[in-house]
Amino acid sequence: MKKACAVIPSLLSANFLNLQKDLDEIHSIGIKKLHYDVMDGHFVNNISFGEEIFKQIDSPIWDIDVHLMVSNPIKKTRDFIAYGAKKVSFHLEVIDEDFSKYKKEVLNLKKEFPDVKLGLAINPPSDIKKADRWIDLFDFFLIMSVVPGKGGQSFIEGSEKKIKYLNDYRIKNHKDYFIEVDGGINDVTGKLCLDNGVDYLVCGSFFFKSTNKAELIKKIIQ
Repeated sequence: MKKACAVIPSLLSANFLNLQKDLDEIHSIGIKKLHYDVMDGHFVNNISFGEEIFKQIDSPIWDIDVHLMVSNPIKKTRDFIAYGAKKVSFHLEVIDEDFSKYKKEVLNLKKEFPDVKLGLAINPPSDIKKADRWIDLFDFFLIMSVVPGKGGQSFIEGSEKKIKYLNDYRIKNHKDYFIEVDGGINDVTGKLCLDNGVDYLVCGSFFFKSTNKAELIKKIIQ
């Protein structure tokens, strides 16, 4: 189902010399969700922003999705929760090689912070079926449709198949997780992802370069 709340702006593409202006514009067109990319220079080459900037942005008016592209996801998840994060995702590629260890860690997080939604991000080269054993541990899944680490990339063909796989699994097994996609989203790729069952579209450069963001959203989701 295509939803009016389906587009989540990615702050990685915002103007950090005038971030408040961008935030005010986003809020003025009725968007409450934000995507906040954290890069550590290790799991990915680039370094982005951390907890202090998050703390300055975070407020009751925003529902912020913190995406951790880091090599120490459990520690950083705890750090961001301490700063007020209510939705945090980290990568399959970091945790999948030690399932027993990280299963315990994720269960501990869920027990300690029952109000926090945890997500599993999945990179383009990764087999989506690797998510199967993690499905009952996470509240949402973030399909990366570009190589993580920088903005402005083009959508990788076939990413929609991963969305369809998770959506079909969700329907067949009566699960209630939600699905996001991040990377190369525009009016064409956005519709493709929505048609395959995605719930939320993380949109960066295409969104922030638009001079009429409200009309842009309508164009994507209608």
